This record gives sequence, structure tokens and C-alpha cells, in this order.
Amino acid sequence: MTANISTRGRVLGIAYNVIPTADMERAAEWWTENFGFNARHHQEDSVSLFRDERPILHLIQSDDMSRAHFRVEGRKRWIITFFTDDIEFLHKRLLAKGVLVSEISYEGHNGNFFTMEDLDGNLFDVWEHREVELVY
Repeated sequence: MTANISTRGRVLGIAYNVIPTADMERAAEWWTENFGFNARHHQEDSVSLFRDERPILHLIQSDDMSRAHFRVEGRKRWIITFFTDDIEFLHKRLLAKGVLVSEISYEGHNGNFFTMEDLDGNLFDVWEHREVELVY
């Protein structure tokens, strides 16, 4: 069954992701230092992180311990995958800065992956695939 979707009013992609944090200012500094994002739109309880002119993350001060991950059979799983053009360079740089990262998993036609945690224990996936072009 094929849906008849109009060319207007479609979802064109994901604008940004909202991430809970225990200390918004400290988290914004961590993301800026480790990923080169720039912080904008500072509010009392939130800040937006951009790559150039594109929003990436919106950090919100959380008053509980909710985090951006879930569990499957006891294993933590991420909800956001970042894309990189040089996974080995990024992996080495994050390791050198003390960021908690997994080993790189080389998965052939699926690309290369590793997971990482931010200061709050939010879990993220990092992906490199030389044959996939993402539009920013």
C-alpha cells in the first residue's frame, strides 16, 4: 500500500535533537570544546548548539535523572547517530580528551561506528560511511 503524499507539508528531516543535562553551561562548554559547536540562544534553562548555521542539539537543564538512551536486554542504546567524515581521527581526538568512547566497529557495507557518552551519560552513536552523502 503506497501513501499518496503531497509535495507540500512533508517532513524534510530532523531540525535538531533535545538532550537533557544536569548542568547546562558545563554541558554546552563540553560540546563546544569537543565538537566545535557554537552555543546560541541562551535561556535560563536551555541553550542551542549549532554547526555553522545549522542547529544540532538543544540542551535543556533537567531536574531529574532522565537521559538520552534506552535499554534493550540490559544494554544501553543510543537515540542519536552523528555522521563524520573521518571516524578514526575523531575517535583518537575524543580519546585524547578523555571522552568515554567504545572501540570502532568496522561493519563493511554498513560503515564504521563507535559509541560515546557525554558528561551526563547520554549515549550517542558516531557513524562514517564513505558511500553515503548526507545533505546538511
